[in-house]
Amino acid sequence: MPKATLAGHPAHPQLVTFPLALFPFSLAMDVLHLVTGRQRYADAAHLAMEGAVAGSVVAATAGAMDYLEIPREHPAKPMARLHGGMNLALIALSVVNLGMRRRRRRPSTGLPVALSAFGTAALLGSAWYGAHLVYEHGVRVKGRGPLARSPSVAPPFDHLLEETLEAPLRKGR
Repeated sequence: MPKATLAGHPAHPQLVTFPLALFPFSLAMDVLHLVTGRQRYADAAHLAMEGAVAGSVVAATAGAMDYLEIPREHPAKPMARLHGGMNLALIALSVVNLGMRRRRRRPSTGLPVALSAFGTAALLGSAWYGAHLVYEHGVRVKGRGPLARSPSVAPPFDHLLEETLEAPLRKGR
């Protein structure tokens, strides 16, 4: 399976920015709802969690494509498995959390908020493992690491996006 690329760069680290922002934002909105009792914060928490789950599925797909290209014997493989497993567990936990809020979008007990707090903490741990894969093992670093020679797959017109984004860099040369 090829690696996922967007505008000439690895897609996974670009896509994780959405769940990395939305999961903690959802928790912050939950806390504000508990403190103020205002429904708008519960609504914001629910919508942010929905966006985080959707973004996580897209990011996980790109991450899985990268994972499948790491050779079985490479030392990064076990850490990549842990990183991916933690993220899949977080997605499942968040789907359960959304189900608990289904009717009124507000946490009916403290359990959904506790799940959000646990999920956010787990997300930070998983992000550390992801960073370790890049900075210590060179995963998806151009010309280095276990995926350096694997083929890539990109969306249509990706080369035009890459050229557009690189244009300001060429002006400075």
